[in-house]
Amino acid sequence: MSLFPVIVVFGLSFPPIFFELLLSLVVFWLVRKILMPTRIYDFVWHPALFNTALYCCLFWLIGRLFV
Repeated sequence: MSLFPVIVVFGLSFPPIFFELLLSLVVFWLVRKILMPTRIYDFVWHPALFNTALYCCLFWLIGRLFV
């Protein structure tokens, strides 16, 4: 549970987890851009599962940083 209050933007209220999801998505895209040229995906059995696990790990890490 984050300690940040609900953020209101143009009359729409967003919970703090929404911004953590967006931040983890940006970090995921950056990490994926770095991993693609290294050809690490040649050693991965299922790239979609790897990407999902990578995103979940990044979201957990960012969530832990904001608590």
